Amino acid sequence: MSSDKKHLRKTGKGTRAVHSGTSPSENSLNTPIYQSSTFFLDDNAYKMWKEGKPRAPVYSRYNNPSLRSAEKKIAHLENADDALVFSSGMAAISTTLLTFLGSGSRLVTTRNLYGGTVILLDQDFLRFGIDIEFVDMKDLSSVEAALKDKKTDVLYCETVSNPLLEVSDLPELSKLAKKYDALSIVDSTFASPMACQPLDHGFDIVLHSVTKVLNGHSDLLGGVIASRQELIDQVWYKMRNFGGAMDPHQASLLERGLKTLDVRYKKSTETAENLATWLSKHPKIEKVIYPGLDSHNDYELSKKILSSPSTMVCFVVKGGDSEGHKFMQNLKIATQAVSLGGVESLISMPCTTTHVSWKVEERIAVGINPGFVRFSTGIEDSEDLIADFEQALNSL
Repeated sequence: MSSDKKHLRKTGKGTRAVHSGTSPSENSLNTPIYQSSTFFLDDNAYKMWKEGKPRAPVYSRYNNPSLRSAEKKIAHLENADDALVFSSGMAAISTTLLTFLGSGSRLVTTRNLYGGTVILLDQDFLRFGIDIEFVDMKDLSSVEAALKDKKTDVLYCETVSNPLLEVSDLPELSKLAKKYDALSIVDSTFASPMACQPLDHGFDIVLHSVTKVLNGHSDLLGGVIASRQELIDQVWYKMRNFGGAMDPHQASLLERGLKTLDVRYKKSTETAENLATWLSKHPKIEKVIYPGLDSHNDYELSKKILSSPSTMVCFVVKGGDSEGHKFMQNLKIATQAVSLGGVESLISMPCTTTHVSWKVEERIAVGINPGFVRFSTGIEDSEDLIADFEQALNSL
């Protein structure tokens, strides 16, 4: 069977997650781990290398069969021509953006992003001479004004934002990007291809931290982009130059994790919906932020963009940050840790993790109020998580 398995593009996402990309060898059921830094130079390898073609099979930073299996699986899940994996999510973000941005280039984005991305933009991209304008992505007129004001090279956002769970209107944003000849790039880590395929909404490039939902086992770091072939090839050259290639063992773990993506995502989302509904009625919770609740500002939009709400639930504990910390300390099942998307439930507060460098007033200005908690729902039984939350809240 061809390793491309093109016929699988017409199957369901659960089937693609299991079978796409997997490249058995001999009688193996799974893709072997090609734990090799270098490869035998045959005539084809010499030819591709000499011509400077992407993915010449000469060195693992250039190409590795274990990486290709994971890339093809993700490309099929995202309805993309191809994909490219990286050593971390930040390697994917920085390498991709720096492929299309340089001194004098312009980026239109928002501050409602993953904290690491904002730090990258503030600390490094400004130093590189890149013009950055931060706008409210929810205000399409402001986005258009920013794109119209000056020639813009890249429009960048998140499908579901971290940590406020705001949903971006991808079809309208992609139309604006095309209208003003800007490349559109979206981080879809919180949504995953199980809930949203941004390329189908007109975006040029979708990226993920595969550390999170796609791998799902909290045991590796990685990133990925998916797009049409000419854009993947452009980013490949920068990945080769900057060195952010994924390790073959990482790629093998990623491919294994992807095979259970569909069932993990469905289970986590179901539990997240149950928990969000329960939290919305608890007297010690000031606010619940979850796209699947009709109280969410983007509830109607989420039904248009997402096929399922989210595995993430955010909420505000009454009494502020101190009470929020006490609540987390009282939990017996969920683990206090950064990251998300694993089989185990993880909980944290942005004020002490992703947004610890922000001033209190800065956090409040973007909607991260005192007592704000971010919860990544694992695959535990929902009744057990609700019972754990109940005893932790009741002890405040």
